[in-house]
Amino acid sequence: MDKIKLIVTLALVLLVGIFAGSLGTRIYLNHQLDGSRAGRSHSADDRVKNIMKKITVDLNLDTGQQAEIRKIVTMTEAKAAGVRASYEPRLEKVYDRNFELIKEKLNDEQKTRLQARQERFSRRFISYYFRLLNTAQNGLPDAATLKDRLNLDPAQLSQVAAILKDQKNKRALIIGKYEKMDHTDLVAVNSELADVEKATMERLSDVLTEKQMARYRDEQ
Repeated sequence: MDKIKLIVTLALVLLVGIFAGSLGTRIYLNHQLDGSRAGRSHSADDRVKNIMKKITVDLNLDTGQQAEIRKIVTMTEAKAAGVRASYEPRLEKVYDRNFELIKEKLNDEQKTRLQARQERFSRRFISYYFRLLNTAQNGLPDAATLKDRLNLDPAQLSQVAAILKDQKNKRALIIGKYEKMDHTDLVAVNSELADVEKATMERLSDVLTEKQMARYRDEQ
């Protein structure tokens, strides 16, 4: 019974965290628009610490449980960051359109002031986007974790490890390249990352059985 309570409570906490992250994105952007620092999102590490603090007390977790559950929470936060990052380019277009609509109602002096605010907003938005991407890197699968879940044989384990390492390295190069740019096209970033993901899935499908591939997709 205690084990069931642990699983149910943890699931609820994680779901709340994910939805709060989505809501937090909108709150973050709204506060950035008016120049406030109050609504800035906490880091992934901070969110993990807060979740662990709550469930450690609520569930009276022992040291061993805390270590294992922290891994799950950290992985979930990383995967949630990847989901949020995937829709940021579309959200950026929504806010860009918002600024354009506002400009239509302003005089030249007001447009100049708004342009400066938009540029600050854009820098903060892009910074937030890359924080999400870098956090998401920690949620990428690794062969050691997948070994038992997919029942990989030694040959598969070696090949899968190489494929996943290559995926992570390529993603890191893309993120690093665009993060250094003054004006970043978020759609282009997502497109290149999607190409890496597609290539990774194709390579894995040559190594894994259909059943293993189906299970791998469920893990994502």
